[in-house]
Amino acid sequence: MSKNSNFEHSLEQHIKATNVSCRSMAVTLFGDCVSQHGGWIWLGSLIEALAPFGFNERSVRTAVYRLVQSEWLEVKKIGRKSYYCFTESAKSHYERAARRIYVSEPPDWNGKWLLVLPVSIPEEKKEEFRKILLWQGFNTLTNGVYAHPSSDRRSLDETLIEQKLSKDVAIFSATTDDLYSQAVIKGLVNEKWDIAELQQFYQNFLDFYRVLKDRIDLEALTAKEGFMLRTVLLHDYRRIQLRDPDLPSEILPNGWVGYEAQDLLKRMYKTLMYPSLDYVEHQLFNAHGTLPSASTKFFSRFGGLT
Repeated sequence: MSKNSNFEHSLEQHIKATNVSCRSMAVTLFGDCVSQHGGWIWLGSLIEALAPFGFNERSVRTAVYRLVQSEWLEVKKIGRKSYYCFTESAKSHYERAARRIYVSEPPDWNGKWLLVLPVSIPEEKKEEFRKILLWQGFNTLTNGVYAHPSSDRRSLDETLIEQKLSKDVAIFSATTDDLYSQAVIKGLVNEKWDIAELQQFYQNFLDFYRVLKDRIDLEALTAKEGFMLRTVLLHDYRRIQLRDPDLPSEILPNGWVGYEAQDLLKRMYKTLMYPSLDYVEHQLFNAHGTLPSASTKFFSRFGGLT
């Protein structure tokens, strides 16, 4: 029996144990894969690609229908076949996530905080705006003021433009000048962002993939197996990133486990790149045939995949 026997079954059991939905897995597949290979995919290929993870045809059809309804996917019909692609808003949303998922090294911090004060946001947009800020790593240090330790405003500015809220909020840049204030802020960070829970999510990720990596021979995986493992690996990491406020090392616990998880992701992803590309470019189809080769942007992930 080979070292990789029952590989597909192991991944399917992992997906069931972690309650992964077909809809969520489809978003990962579009973001990590389809977006880098022309953007469009035939529904039949989507069904085939998600089947090894335990999702049947009905589940996939329901998932893409709901993603179209929620404006994550757009559909194009040619004859009796349906093809799907990220909407423009979904592309923007996933691109903001990609900046954090596929980085090569954690960015340096200049000690500045971004503060966001909602001034005149329409009532019907307040809850959505709050969710978007939380997803981008902001939190409320005090009533009504959102904060994040970063001077990079790109994602925030894009959100304000998309939501047409640029004139409804005030944005400040702030620093903490004394050691006492820094100690108070570090305590607030641990409380508000629940660092202990986030640490456990990363530890669970490491525990599972370290064991799996020892149990299988990554170099001997088939094209299909490489695609499966790359997709599940990235999906598990993306789920944690949705919870991670992306805080600088200066205010995280020493020996932050998230950096270990990112390093493992990067090393495994690079190993799985070629077999997974072989599967994607020969087994999945759009309206013109097999999916095209990966974009140059794909090969820049993690600081360079070659």
